[in-house]
Amino acid sequence: MNKTLKILEIIWLIIGFVGVLMCAYSIIVKDNRSALYFLVFTVVSGIMYSVRKRQRQKHEAAQKEKEQQK
Repeated sequence: MNKTLKILEIIWLIIGFVGVLMCAYSIIVKDNRSALYFLVFTVVSGIMYSVRKRQRQKHEAAQKEKEQQK
């Protein structure tokens, strides 16, 4: 289960990084308005990354506590 949460966390981080690259590309090649969509996409990816990270940390803490109770 921890591997799955870690993979999902990494996927959101990669998606956010791609969003930053596409935002920079849109600013350079196109106009600022089209870059705004990629910026929103990047912010949402960052939020999802932080949610997944907190979820994984809570899950690991609960699992560690469960193992200590045994």
